[in-house]
Amino acid sequence: MTSTISSRLTFLVFTAGCLALALLFHYAPAGDFPSKYARTAPAGLAAQPTRIDIDNEAHAIRFYIDGNQVAVLDESGFKP
Repeated sequence: MTSTISSRLTFLVFTAGCLALALLFHYAPAGDFPSKYARTAPAGLAAQPTRIDIDNEAHAIRFYIDGNQVAVLDESGFKP
């Protein structure tokens, strides 16, 4: 495949993708999008996230699920 055909093909695919996105946004349903289609976390779970904390002073990594510490990884090993 020559470079001219390759550049034309790339341009054609890019243009088709842009056109598809434009049509998608133009004909998308209007109105109450977040509450209808998206799931949101309950307020209680949002306040207590699942996270991983790195404690540099203690040289440990702490694992939390729903705000409760469930495991620690330190120099002696992994402790549930």
